Amino acid sequence: MPSRLFFSFLFSMKDYPPPPEYLYSPTEEDVTPDSIVWAGGSVIISTHGEILTGPNYEGEGLFTADLDVRGEIPKAKFQFDVVGHYSRADVLSLTVNNRPPLPVTFTSSPSKIKDNEEMDECKDI
Repeated sequence: MPSRLFFSFLFSMKDYPPPPEYLYSPTEEDVTPDSIVWAGGSVIISTHGEILTGPNYEGEGLFTADLDVRGEIPKAKFQFDVVGHYSRADVLSLTVNNRPPLPVTFTSSPSKIKDNEEMDECKDI
């Protein structure tokens, strides 16, 4: 029977470890939303990771910060210059697939269906 369960991807509870003891268990008598929900802590952080203002845990508030757009943003771009002098297309690339996903894709042989026909099939499904 265990092999039958494995091949049909069914598992019994004994196959899993016991749950850890640190999981939340509502044993407190006075459980309130305030005791469970995080208090917030809005903050404004610069492009270099410095905290400019905040965090605010007291309640609602409005934060403002003066930003040096001409000075800080160019400095931040130098820290990670994606298309700069050390960019290597043979090591790192980004591919964006903007076609609608197909329910089934065959990768073992060259596709014989043109993109337009694939899109028409997707609309029929």
